[in-house]
Amino acid sequence: MNWDAIGAIGQMLGSVAVLVTLAYLAVQVRHARREVQRSVGQGRSEGVRELALNRANNQWLAINYEKANAGLGGGPLNPFVTTLMERSGLTAEAAWALWWEQLAWWQIRSQTIAYVDETPAAERTRFDGTLRREYGSVPVPRLWYETAKRAMNPDAVRYIDNLFAQPE
Repeated sequence: MNWDAIGAIGQMLGSVAVLVTLAYLAVQVRHARREVQRSVGQGRSEGVRELALNRANNQWLAINYEKANAGLGGGPLNPFVTTLMERSGLTAEAAWALWWEQLAWWQIRSQTIAYVDETPAAERTRFDGTLRREYGSVPVPRLWYETAKRAMNPDAVRYIDNLFAQPE
């Protein structure tokens, strides 16, 4: 074997090494991008959940929110709030507090749904059971889900609706 042949083999091996390295880097970039997207989504979800819980737990804010809405010519146009006021006799402030609390729960659940395929089987079974119970038979969450789902993450809504379509 001469030096030209050895050099050609070296170049070929070098090219293969470069291709393997590029493929590895492409996979790493894809994984990193997915993790950044997940982190951004989780951060956004946690922010909304925190704000929703603040509104749900802050009586001063609830009273002034409703007072400002009424003063500006608006009312509780939210179907969930209106229905709670009509059927249960809650004040607008109390009904809004429940709406915000349900939104906080939604943020937790929709973030879990986004990565449900990575959830261990036993945990997923419990999670799915909770979704079925809460949005299927517990009156307040069920009403919230039915009145809010048109404006919520369509993938999460589809996941829950598919749960309801499956036999238990």
